[in-house]
Amino acid sequence: MNKKESLDHQTFGRLSKIYSIALGAIALFTIGGQFFIQQYLNSQIDDSRIINISGRQRMLSQKLLKDILLLDNIEKQKTRNNAIKDLESTIFLWRESHEVLSRHNETLQNKQKDSTEIHKMFSVLQPYFQKILNNSVEIIDLYKDDTIDQKILKPYLDEIVLNEPLFLKQMDKIVFRYELEAQQKVSYLKKIEYLLFGLILLILFIEFVLLFRPVAISIKKTISNLLLSQRKAEEMAFKTDELRKIQEENIQELSSLTKAIDQTLLYARVDASGSIKSLGERFSKLLVEENYERKNLTDLMGLNAVQKNRLLQLITQNKGGVFNEEFEFITRTGNRIWLDISILTVFKESGDSERLVLCSDISKRKEAQNEIERLNASNYKEKEELQKSNASQIVEAQEEERKRIAKEIHDSIGQMLTALKFNIESINLNNIEKTSQKIEGLKQLSQDLIQGTRIATFNLTPPELKDYGISIALQKMAKELSKLTSKNIVFENLSDFDHRFDSLVETNLYRVTQEAVNNAIKYANSSYIMIKINHTDAVLSIIISDNGNGFNISDIPAKPKNNAEGGMGLFFMKERMNYINGRLFLNSIPGEGTRITLNYTIPNI
Repeated sequence: MNKKESLDHQTFGRLSKIYSIALGAIALFTIGGQFFIQQYLNSQIDDSRIINISGRQRMLSQKLLKDILLLDNIEKQKTRNNAIKDLESTIFLWRESHEVLSRHNETLQNKQKDSTEIHKMFSVLQPYFQKILNNSVEIIDLYKDDTIDQKILKPYLDEIVLNEPLFLKQMDKIVFRYELEAQQKVSYLKKIEYLLFGLILLILFIEFVLLFRPVAISIKKTISNLLLSQRKAEEMAFKTDELRKIQEENIQELSSLTKAIDQTLLYARVDASGSIKSLGERFSKLLVEENYERKNLTDLMGLNAVQKNRLLQLITQNKGGVFNEEFEFITRTGNRIWLDISILTVFKESGDSERLVLCSDISKRKEAQNEIERLNASNYKEKEELQKSNASQIVEAQEEERKRIAKEIHDSIGQMLTALKFNIESINLNNIEKTSQKIEGLKQLSQDLIQGTRIATFNLTPPELKDYGISIALQKMAKELSKLTSKNIVFENLSDFDHRFDSLVETNLYRVTQEAVNNAIKYANSSYIMIKINHTDAVLSIIISDNGNGFNISDIPAKPKNNAEGGMGLFFMKERMNYINGRLFLNSIPGEGTRITLNYTIPNI
């Protein structure tokens, strides 16, 4: 404590000396400068008074001449006497002022060598002044004696008139000289002030560099060290307090956890042979015997022989690490539960070890696993039956499609080929006119045959799908079906889609769209069918909408049993979309039409 107080006193004493020296130097220099400036300003005040007197001398000389000239024009004696008194007063003031200037000039001549010029000017001025003064006094004396004779006055007046301009001119020079010297003194004073100001700034800068800055740095460093020490002390105190709180919380949590473990967790402490050291309260209630002290844990858990030997093996052979296994356990009440038993070895400082047996009741999990296995088996069986049913329906649909194609070929192409054969055989080349008619008929029949063949092949596999992709194929389908059915079937590619997919994907998309359009033509009684195709970076959408009769979606069975039941076409459309991992959305309102949307996720290229 004494060292700290000594350091404080030393620091305060050193700072006091530094600031006393610095402030004392500035104060002394400032006071000295102010004293010098005040002395100089006092001399400037005297100069101002002299300049004022000099200017007044000019005025008095002019007034003196004017008053003398006016005396001759005054007739009344009383008025003239008053004018003479004014003239005497003017002469007195003029002479006193001249004497003041002369004395000031003599004093200045003794103090400063620079005022020699003014002294010379006064030497030139003195004769003019003396002549004007003497002649003015003579004129006043003549007027007082009432001996006013113009011949006598005239020489005096002429002398005054002659010397007054010379006096005035010389006095102007003196005034200008006074002003010049006053300005020079002011300029000199400014320089002195600037010099004093610069010296003060220099002293302040030197004091800042040599005194204040080192002291400030030292104080800053000292304060930083103090703040750092304070912050460290606060941090240590805060950490200590936090550790104390954490310790209290840990103790409280440990106490609560110990109580909770004892009441809720299934655990036991056993030695290396399996003999019980302590049991959790909940675990002890499940054992087959109440008195468990110094007994082996495997004897009290109601295990079969195999499980008992396995558990005892895990306990005795566990030299470290954690062993985990599931056992079926018979409780005191005879219930069977499944336990997930974990065994870990705890080593003591004495070198001995004990086993900590932790158990978890997994009976519900086992029941859930059994239920899941049962459901999986049931689902597998249902899927197998569904696949068999789908395969049967697909075979049936393929057979129906073959029958439809065979019937279409037989009814259209076959009949036209038969007619073509009979017409060719009936041609008689000898009858040219009938032969020409039959040839024209054969041409039309051949054209119809070609058209029928195109329609049949178009319905089977359109060449545009293989060559140009789904967009061009759908456009071609809309155009051809519109011609064949006389219905307004319109195709719009809203996003200029022209990507290509796997042939299987394009074929299924085409067949589903074809089935939707054929259903609209056959069953919807529609006059307008719109096929729209649109896509984003992730999804391709094909929308088939019509203005037909529509239907109630709830009337369509989710899985039709045969073609007679209805809905088989929609079922296969959904199956095709599922096959390519696509989705089909159906929306239909009776009397307003139907809209089918096909969504296919575009694979990343």
